[in-house]
Amino acid sequence: MNPHTLKSLKKQKLIKKADEDLDLSEVVQDEDISDSLDEGVWIHEGDLTLDGELSVTEGALIVQGNLTVSESVSTDETGTIVVTGDLACRHLYLEGNLEVQGNASVRGVVYGFYEAGCSRVMGTMKARIGLFGNHDWECDDETYETYARFSNNHELHEGEPEALRKALGEKAFAGLGRMMGLREDDAPEAADNAAYGLALLKDL
Repeated sequence: MNPHTLKSLKKQKLIKKADEDLDLSEVVQDEDISDSLDEGVWIHEGDLTLDGELSVTEGALIVQGNLTVSESVSTDETGTIVVTGDLACRHLYLEGNLEVQGNASVRGVVYGFYEAGCSRVMGTMKARIGLFGNHDWECDDETYETYARFSNNHELHEGEPEALRKALGEKAFAGLGRMMGLREDDAPEAADNAAYGLALLKDL
């Protein structure tokens, strides 16, 4: 199944273009995220539930309600997601901007490494695994079974390698090893690895 995108959501008439007179600073709480938004802003009014994956690129999706996605939610460096309610998904992959004004619940992995964007969860963040590199991440109430904080391709600052290996499995652990600063070169598992790790998370 192809992931849901801004283009496919527009085709399904699930989102509409934000009104030109909409003051985004009244909708988006984080000033940096609000200031980064331009004319490519699309809005869904009310709760939004999607079967499959959601990938937001080259624009912004604002959900004025709860966002529930059965599989992964991802942003690349050009994408922004703002949820005024709660977010629930399988995996959460962050390169661009994310703001969740309620709580976030992730059954698998939260993975943020890219410096281009920033992510804010105003309520609680609960996930099985949290992996954070150079991505600008903020949440004051986080709960993970397994956690890692690292400098991209340099050093593991927080987290136990063996606990990460057990939680991620051998393939994902080896494929993400260089990114987490645990090896000097890429493992074979990282070959043809789309999006610096997202492909490795699909089996978790």
